[in-house]
Amino acid sequence: MSRARTLGVALLGCGAVGSEVMRLLLDQADELAVRIGAPLELRGIAVRRPGRRDVGVPAELFTTDADALVARSDVDLVVELIGGIEPARTLIVSALAHGSSVVTANKALLAEDAALLFEAAEKADRDLWFEAAVAGAIPILRPLRESLAGDRVQRVLGIVNGTTNFVLDRMSTTGAGFIEALEEAQRLGFAEADPTADVDGFDAAAKAAILASLAFHTRVTSADVHREGISAVSAADVTSAEQLG
Repeated sequence: MSRARTLGVALLGCGAVGSEVMRLLLDQADELAVRIGAPLELRGIAVRRPGRRDVGVPAELFTTDADALVARSDVDLVVELIGGIEPARTLIVSALAHGSSVVTANKALLAEDAALLFEAAEKADRDLWFEAAVAGAIPILRPLRESLAGDRVQRVLGIVNGTTNFVLDRMSTTGAGFIEALEEAQRLGFAEADPTADVDGFDAAAKAAILASLAFHTRVTSADVHREGISAVSAADVTSAEQLG
């Protein structure tokens, strides 16, 4: 029996998430090979700035030429970990056109231009996976696309931002003010150093746009979503809300 062809993987970005993805690919290589049916091999890692990186992989795997990396014929899967709209959009479309499937959790891009990405994947006959873009710990996007494709979804309700959920919970249960609760979330690693996307509702709006697009089979962008952050919520507001039920 012939050995399965090795699948080449390219990473776009090597920040906190990218480094963890890389570690999982290396540490769980044997398990992944069994589950997938073929061994995976890291072909390259695109970064914005060159320099020494103590992450346990050969230095020659790093490149600042992301365009060339996604165009390589020995790359079968591109994992986009850059975030934002550009250059992520251009690189994903290029990767698909050059024959690679793509994994991304880029909710900002999906909320802005999912239709373009879906069209590029269909045209290239390649897969575009993005389950981790919304509620990464639970399966929600694939069921909306596949399991519920023939059903008429009436509405989608849920808490989609962990940072704001934590902050509001602390304000409710301890009487803390917004700043105090947010600083606690940052100390515990639940909130980013710059929490704007979370507390001002940009993250939740992008996720709502993605969910609505899939659930209602239409194009919804972040601009279509009413957005109201929690930075103006006071402890008195929380108390009043509890009293009013």
